[in-house]
Amino acid sequence: MTRPLLNRDEYDHPEHFDDEIREYRTSKRYVPTPLENLLFELAGHRCTVCREPWLEIHHIDELNEGGHTKYDNLIVLCPNCHTRVHSEGVPSKAELRHYKLKQEISYELPVMSRLTQAERDLITHVATLANEDRLSYSMRFHRDVEVEDVEGHDAAIQVYRKEVGFLHLQESGMTMVDLESSVGLACKPPAVSVALRVRLTGKGIKWLRYLAESGQIPST
Repeated sequence: MTRPLLNRDEYDHPEHFDDEIREYRTSKRYVPTPLENLLFELAGHRCTVCREPWLEIHHIDELNEGGHTKYDNLIVLCPNCHTRVHSEGVPSKAELRHYKLKQEISYELPVMSRLTQAERDLITHVATLANEDRLSYSMRFHRDVEVEDVEGHDAAIQVYRKEVGFLHLQESGMTMVDLESSVGLACKPPAVSVALRVRLTGKGIKWLRYLAESGQIPST
């Protein structure tokens, strides 16, 4: 059974009740509730363009143009902006995608294209775990890192943090890279034995849900 995205009697403006441009009562136009909630939360429950609190979901690439009801092709608009997009093509598709990208950046979501392979592997693996196991899961990395002198101990740890390859996720607060141990080794050349643990934060676990619901990683 299909239903409208929103109760128009509660949320919409009276002047849009008879708008024939949009029709969400067909099965093709139906947006599943989890995806609908994801889009509204990302938009702050406001129009992505003008910030008005009247919510509709627009297909950037229209269904009759081969567009799909998927996260990447959907954006939250108010009825006025929605009508303008359909009738005037303003904002353009490219501009709508730019609005959505700015939205994701402002929400402090990592840009997927910047992630290293190690970061991608981590989130993909954690996504396969049960919800209660995700926060407790961690990966251990160990290596002996050469140093020039005793003062180079901390520098060696930072070098190894970079080599492990989780900097993008760290910058956005999605992961924690904890120093488990570091031991100076009496050898030539001198070295430090460094062990790190990498885990997702609470914010990272929530982001993982976004990735799964938007179809960017397989959901369990």
